[in-house]
Amino acid sequence: MADLHESRLALITVLASQAPGGYIGRTALMKYMYFLQVLRGVPLGYRFTLYSYGPFDSDVLADLGSAEALSTVKSELERYSGGYWYKIRPDDHADWIRERAASFLAKYQTDVNWVVEKFGGLGSAELELDSTIIYADREALDRREKIDLPEVAKRVHEIKPHFSQEQVQSHASRLVEEGLLKAVA
Repeated sequence: MADLHESRLALITVLASQAPGGYIGRTALMKYMYFLQVLRGVPLGYRFTLYSYGPFDSDVLADLGSAEALSTVKSELERYSGGYWYKIRPDDHADWIRERAASFLAKYQTDVNWVVEKFGGLGSAELELDSTIIYADREALDRREKIDLPEVAKRVHEIKPHFSQEQVQSHASRLVEEGLLKAVA
């Protein structure tokens, strides 16, 4: 039976293989792990805090490094005119880690499918925005606050001024319609 660390490594491998195109980027990996833990209740044990690109926990990157060292995934650096990004794909020992964490993966496969289906078509900026909205919503929920869409748009825009309040409100409205926000009335 796999421990939590092995289960997280196996989850990275599964997310990489199930993501559109058969690979995942670092931002998507971070946000998918956040969504799995916060929206679906998958017990991953991460402690996400708000960072430059939304919710972040350095342990996700540490787990990615472990997965790469064990050859369960590999990261390939891809360059483009605006910079670079990583393509994370399953590697030679992907099946080995999946077997070690088979019971964990079977228990949460529906949740993985849901996250990939719900968020798999979004780019990095959209994942950043959606995850930040959800983070702000959960902070309000923790404080037992009820907030409306304009207030969540204002709060997220203050954190992420490169997104307009209209963009934030549009995304937040979609998240409300999908039942993913808990403090927004």
